[in-house]
Amino acid sequence: MPSILRLLNVAALAAVLAACGRTKPDAGPAQCAVTPEPVVVERRVYVSIPAALTRTEAVPEGPIAQCFDVAAQRRAVIERQNGRAEQVRAIEGTEVKP
Repeated sequence: MPSILRLLNVAALAAVLAACGRTKPDAGPAQCAVTPEPVVVERRVYVSIPAALTRTEAVPEGPIAQCFDVAAQRRAVIERQNGRAEQVRAIEGTEVKP
């Protein structure tokens, strides 16, 4: 029995392959769904912030006996950092001029 099934399978496969046509249907020339068009992309380049404006400073420390001196040093550090932050705000967001 299995040989008869194999024979029938081979015959069915041969019939299917023989039924396939050898000529291709005329599909016409290949076309694009959308015509390609160039697109202009605007790229903005911003000025980088100098490293001198982003460096960190050590926070002054000292014993309680030097409290007023340490406070004055810390205030000086804060004022320098605020000055740098103001310079960064002036530079930030400006575009590079070609």
